[in-house]
Amino acid sequence: MSAVSVPLAREKNAGLRALLVLAALLLLGGAWLPLGDPLPWPLRWLFTVLAGGVVWLMVAMPRSLGYVLTDEGLRVQRMSGTLTWPYADLKVLSPAGRLGLKVGGVGVPGYYSGNYSWQSPSGEVGPRFVQALASARQGGVLLAVRQKPYYLTPADPQAFETALLARGVRRGKAGE
Repeated sequence: MSAVSVPLAREKNAGLRALLVLAALLLLGGAWLPLGDPLPWPLRWLFTVLAGGVVWLMVAMPRSLGYVLTDEGLRVQRMSGTLTWPYADLKVLSPAGRLGLKVGGVGVPGYYSGNYSWQSPSGEVGPRFVQALASARQGGVLLAVRQKPYYLTPADPQAFETALLARGVRRGKAGE
């Protein structure tokens, strides 16, 4: 087998992206538009750098996320580095659910990384918290890596699960 790159799911909620664009525009507008007394130059440049940082978050972070099926295991690329999980350490969990509130980490459109509460489908038992390495808040796959739940969002979750199962990953239930 060779390395197979897995396409990521797209974020369906444009509202958060629009809010971040508005924040960047407000920072730039507040610094450079001639409204009232002008801001001192250091503050203008600070606001400009902050606006640039917001734009960088929206562009660079989602591009750093990726999943690759390799001979050694599942490789997950993220902003802070790369993880490789041997297939023997993985378990595909059911049920599928969605990310809840962010407990710690990053949450920008197209890049969700860190600890999140987990919302299982009604009537199903699932973990309380998951580690997200995802491009969307819903429509993904829940994996257990050494008993710790991780949420990933490939573009085709069924094909991703099938590929993992073909590589020897076991299927399990949340809470096992």
